[in-house]
Amino acid sequence: DMGMQGIVLKSHEYPTHPVAATTSDLVPDVTVLGGIALDVEVGGLNVHAVKATADMGGRIVWMPTYSAKADREAKGLDGGISLLDNSGTLVPEVHDILELIKSHDMVLATGHISTAESMALVAEARNMGIQRVVVTHGTTMSFWTGMTLEDMKTLAGMGAFIEHCLHVVMPTTHRLDPKDLAQTILAIGPEKCILSTDFGQDFHPMPAEGMRMGIATMLRSGLEEVEVGMLVKDNPSRLMGT
Repeated sequence: DMGMQGIVLKSHEYPTHPVAATTSDLVPDVTVLGGIALDVEVGGLNVHAVKATADMGGRIVWMPTYSAKADREAKGLDGGISLLDNSGTLVPEVHDILELIKSHDMVLATGHISTAESMALVAEARNMGIQRVVVTHGTTMSFWTGMTLEDMKTLAGMGAFIEHCLHVVMPTTHRLDPKDLAQTILAIGPEKCILSTDFGQDFHPMPAEGMRMGIATMLRSGLEEVEVGMLVKDNPSRLMGT
């Protein structure tokens, strides 16, 4: 009803491709895509889980989110999964997962990892020729892990799309001024960014309504219609290959 071409389903606890495939069968006019977040519930950096997701047709792999060491540190918690060893090198499991992502032309998303991990991961993905890379909610990570605008520009320069989520401007979260979000997008370049909601929580609007609100807000916050079109239509479609 909202005129959306498609959506991506994300869960921190289980692979979403089976739900996405079933939903696509029931609502064939909307493209519904799923994938896997590499949190402890699926075994962390589990190449076998990624292989199973790829074989089923899953389209996106998120590096650890709530199980990431950086995410847990931001919440004052110990433990968590790091993509780097003590020398700052990507652990072998990451390379195995990247090989699967490349061979199945999947999308690599950075998840809730640190800026240093993101830099190493995106650089390696570029070196391996992985074409579809997205930095997960970069503006949110500025609050969680200290990712800066210059960091986002650097990652975009490596070929990654920078995702910006509308939840960052909501009164229930970080309350970033929408005009500041728009200026961040303009500084990076709208052609290198995507806009999503990160909604699905009970204290936020339903995702489709949230996207409508977000589009209207961005149009009143300094972005032109063609730029918003890049963020919510053109770039997401290129990233996902739809």
